[in-house]
Amino acid sequence: MTPPFRAFLARSFALQRRYFTDYALGLLVKVFFFTAILYTSQGYSARPAYVAGFLLWYLAAHLLARMANFFLEEAYLGTLGRLLASPHSPAALVVALSLAELSMALPWVAALAVYARLSGVSLAGLGPEALAASLLALTGVWGLGLSLLAASLRYKQVGSFTEMLTFYLLLFSGFFVPGEKLPLALRTLNTLNPLEWAVRVFLGEGFGPLLAVTVFWVLVGGVAFAHSYSWGRRSGRLLDY
Repeated sequence: MTPPFRAFLARSFALQRRYFTDYALGLLVKVFFFTAILYTSQGYSARPAYVAGFLLWYLAAHLLARMANFFLEEAYLGTLGRLLASPHSPAALVVALSLAELSMALPWVAALAVYARLSGVSLAGLGPEALAASLLALTGVWGLGLSLLAASLRYKQVGSFTEMLTFYLLLFSGFFVPGEKLPLALRTLNTLNPLEWAVRVFLGEGFGPLLAVTVFWVLVGGVAFAHSYSWGRRSGRLLDY
């Protein structure tokens, strides 16, 4: 483990202990949504895919929330300057932060998977393709998170937009409300939604669109972050809150 990864992991543990009630209430809300998916999908052959879609969203939501607010939180705490003065590049710090956040969320995902199994839903039948699709979709979400992080350097209201985005991804990625039931406008918007294409892979479709959307978001996020970071340094507003 790299030093930044260990540092972010230790910090996340400390925050969870300090604000355990907040984390527990947030988890309880997610359990409510998960229970709704479990019991409204009874009788559907695609039920395991819907459950897997929610678990993927759980990881994606944590990743987006942490990435979008990363610089803002550090600037608010007054630690961003010291962080950026470390020998590690900004890109390496963002990667370490992302891996630490996913590591913190994985035990809760495992607990929800056990809950699903006890409710009669096994994810084993989805096969290794589901794991590959999940990793690919999370990479696409990471690129989307880079775009939000880039925007946060200029617009301080990104956190509110990110919360709205995570609920959009929850409700309209094809596992909460089936994709064929969505209006045309949302189906069109979902052509850039990595979770939508991952759920389609879970349902037996190919990897092509998911791969294309993932590459798109990684490229867009990488370019946006590099440009905004350079602008922040030139303008002297990198440390603003």
